[in-house]
Amino acid sequence: MNMHIKSHDTVEIYDKYNQKSMKTYSIPLTLVVSEDGIIIESDECAGKFPDCFNSNKDNNHISRYVPFLTKVDLLEKENERVNPYLRFLSRIGHHFEVTGSNDTTFFAELYFSDIIYHKRHLIMIMLYPIRHKNSH
Repeated sequence: MNMHIKSHDTVEIYDKYNQKSMKTYSIPLTLVVSEDGIIIESDECAGKFPDCFNSNKDNNHISRYVPFLTKVDLLEKENERVNPYLRFLSRIGHHFEVTGSNDTTFFAELYFSDIIYHKRHLIMIMLYPIRHKNSH
């Protein structure tokens, strides 16, 4: 599947432990996942996150990168929409912990959207890294 997802803005990702800038990346990182949470596509930004996402990010479960999502169903019980709790957390600006492939950890706001692509229900997740207030 190739939906040609593109991102344009930039942001700095900060290390939550050392409170310092790691690198600057394009945002948002956009992932498309199946109903069962398997990443089936990502935008070109994922390749710019080498310390966070390995080259085999596709076909991994989203909870590999966002551990919180192991505790919550992605979809409501009828499998028609993204879980209302996740939509609520997105709207209030909840900071999700994101764990990368090289033990890189940072916080991000996640936004969830339902999309139908070729009669298939998919979930678009837009990931915005958070700049910590104590960072310079």
